[in-house]
Amino acid sequence: MATYTGNDGAISVNGYRAAAVKSYTVDLKADTIETTTMGVDARTFVKGLSSFSGSADILFDTTDWNSSAEMTTWNPTDASSLVGAAGVTAKFWIYTDNSSSNDLYFQGDVIVTGYSIKASMDGMVEATISFQGTGGATYNVGNSNPPASS
Repeated sequence: MATYTGNDGAISVNGYRAAAVKSYTVDLKADTIETTTMGVDARTFVKGLSSFSGSADILFDTTDWNSSAEMTTWNPTDASSLVGAAGVTAKFWIYTDNSSSNDLYFQGDVIVTGYSIKASMDGMVEATISFQGTGGATYNVGNSNPPASS
């Protein structure tokens, strides 16, 4: 049985890797539609529409801002151009081999629905990015190493 550690994961948005990811969540869901009719003792269902959503917790890290494109992606002062934007592609690596075709990752187009920043006097400055998938997410196995950290 294969097992993986969270330390092998990574995320990227529009091809730019988040440098200081703490955790992420991807929720894959499918609705069910009831098809039960009278005279049947057990409820029956069929699959309905599917969707995905989630969030990522990152340490607020200005090294993510090494180019103007990255600045638009990660800088909170430009977050309005990312939050709510269409055509944002996100990848969520479960495992990165960095040398073969064994990378495991989810990929899909998303709308970034939120970008919140949290700071406390006794902790790191953190950011949470929330997203809603548009269309389906695909699970992939292959050589798709995440972009290098900034």
